[in-house]
Amino acid sequence: MVCAILKFLFEKELKFLISKVVEDIRMHYLTKRLLFSIIICATILPLWGAVESSATMIGLSTELLTKQSGLVVTGEVQETKSQWADNKEAIVTIATIAIQEVIKGRSAAKKVRVKYEGGEVDGLGMRVSDAAELAGGETVLLFLNHGHQNSDGVEYEIVGNAQGKYTIGNDNIARKKGFTVLDKTEVIDNDVPVSILIEKIKKYENE
Repeated sequence: MVCAILKFLFEKELKFLISKVVEDIRMHYLTKRLLFSIIICATILPLWGAVESSATMIGLSTELLTKQSGLVVTGEVQETKSQWADNKEAIVTIATIAIQEVIKGRSAAKKVRVKYEGGEVDGLGMRVSDAAELAGGETVLLFLNHGHQNSDGVEYEIVGNAQGKYTIGNDNIARKKGFTVLDKTEVIDNDVPVSILIEKIKKYENE
């Protein structure tokens, strides 16, 4: 009887020890996996953010941008409004620009609507790395083409994405950013007086 009891207690204790060892091994494995995942995330996420911060593109000269555009204007961004795209799979932003000068093309209207990918709707944001984002109140020079036609009128699109938008500062210098070019950086006009940039555009338009 005593032997049976001792055998029962021994088997019970042995099962407990075995389960404990198995659990310890399992937790050690999970801990290693968790640690590995943290290391991977810590390594990749900063690189991911760096990749998204600017797109790598082929450099577009002012001449090429001009010849690919149907309308080139300077103006002030009056307002921006983000909404879901028609397919409900992406967010787009519509910016209204008060035209100051038409450099190339014709526009009977005093305002132009520009559509680009990205924006925020109901707290959900979407950012496209090579898109030229527009902010209310900024003065810009834009290379544009006709885009979608709807009941609100024509929605233009920016040629060359981020390369097709210049921000004009109070110092009358035209600057653009938000992209990285693979080569031929010398063909890109950047940090240039807006008067010189406009002269170049008019020259290329007439060629």
